[in-house]
Amino acid sequence: MKKLTLLIPTIALVASCGGTNPSLRQTDLRIISPTGAPAVSMYNFVNGLHTVLKPAAELLPEFGKDNFDIIVAPAKGGLTKIVKANANYQMAAVVTFGNFALVSTGKDDNNTLDTGDNVLIFQKEDIPGSVFEYLYGDLGLNVYDVADVSATAGPLNTGSITIGSETIELDYVFSAYPLISNLKKTSQVVEKASDAFAEKTDGKRIIQAAVFINKNLSKEKADNFLSLLEQDMTSAVSDPNNIVSTFNLFGGESEQKNMFGVAASAVYDAMSDRNGLGLGYQRAKDAKDEINYFINDIMKSGLELDEKVYY
Repeated sequence: MKKLTLLIPTIALVASCGGTNPSLRQTDLRIISPTGAPAVSMYNFVNGLHTVLKPAAELLPEFGKDNFDIIVAPAKGGLTKIVKANANYQMAAVVTFGNFALVSTGKDDNNTLDTGDNVLIFQKEDIPGSVFEYLYGDLGLNVYDVADVSATAGPLNTGSITIGSETIELDYVFSAYPLISNLKKTSQVVEKASDAFAEKTDGKRIIQAAVFINKNLSKEKADNFLSLLEQDMTSAVSDPNNIVSTFNLFGGESEQKNMFGVAASAVYDAMSDRNGLGLGYQRAKDAKDEINYFINDIMKSGLELDEKVYY
């Protein structure tokens, strides 16, 4: 169990010292994931898990190497590496389906998202921004952008953001779980992006984080991993306490936050709000049309997703 940290611009990854916990599922798989919901999806594989804070800088370059058997990555980022850089990985399953939500600050006079409202979003050029644009881009909103979801925490609490010398009063913040539940803002959630997306697309899902399998991993190991992962996701969604118990076996709150980016209590709160983390399991090869729609129609990626990209 190791935490990876980017130390120098050449993207060298340095693992801190750590051992395996005999109380948890044993694995010899090498797995890397961003912290947050993707890492939580690997809760029962924590003995082989490495996590990073910055996927673009610390995780996506791993597609060009052979350090890991499993990479849990933003779907678009991983598929781009496969299609454009011929990465030695295949997309096997989607494990998170959107943990974004529109949160009211309580400052909108008519309590309706409409023309002229001030809204803060994050990662404008990535999946969150693309989903927001698809859902709300035609409403004539004043949209402000921050780099990552953690930067929405302050505005969620204050209802404002300072840009340069100007303080802007916000009507809404487009943020994500578990941050929303961690800040006790679930009562202010106007709409979950996954619900709005499904309604607008006749039931399609947000393709957020996916599992990519190294082609050098044996079929037996890969299939066994996917079988266990599907069971894990079913257990997690049906009863969040299954995640909590594993987290608590792993370590205390600080150890949990260091590995997963979130503690058990916040995971429980998020999952108890109708699966706020958006966890689930979908074999990629069985959802190729849905994946292609999201990656190319919503994300405008222009990627040719043929049979070879899927495991």
